[in-house]
Amino acid sequence: MSTYLHKTRITTAVIALLFTLLGGISGCSSTQTAKQNSTRLYDEIGGNKTLNTVFGVAINRIYKDPVIGHYFNGVPKSHLRKQLVLQTCELIGGPCVYEGKAMLETHKDLNIKEREFYILVEYVQGAMRDVGLTYQQENQILQKLAPIKYETIYL
Repeated sequence: MSTYLHKTRITTAVIALLFTLLGGISGCSSTQTAKQNSTRLYDEIGGNKTLNTVFGVAINRIYKDPVIGHYFNGVPKSHLRKQLVLQTCELIGGPCVYEGKAMLETHKDLNIKEREFYILVEYVQGAMRDVGLTYQQENQILQKLAPIKYETIYL
């Protein structure tokens, strides 16, 4: 991956995180409106079928990555995919209920660095683009996933 493309993807992730922080500060939308928008997003992207495809593509890349792949040794791809789909589905207003382990519990003692977290984000972003999600849809999903960062790094 070129340095320019790498920096562009990281910049996109940082922008998505800023939108998350600003959205949380503004508090302008009601809970009802936020829930309706999330549900529309889940339906708009094609629901579980699309989420399964996105995470299938991303996971194949993540497991092969020389920097972060080792974190997933011994974790079946199918299990990780199922958990990521359920968690994201719930976060973006789908009918799923994530009942997996808490992120803090799962990532405790791994000492995941911020840089490593962003490598994973890049793979998810790339997979969303590869399956045809728009930048707006991508950013809306990343906005929902962004708080997970603080439940995974430096624990």
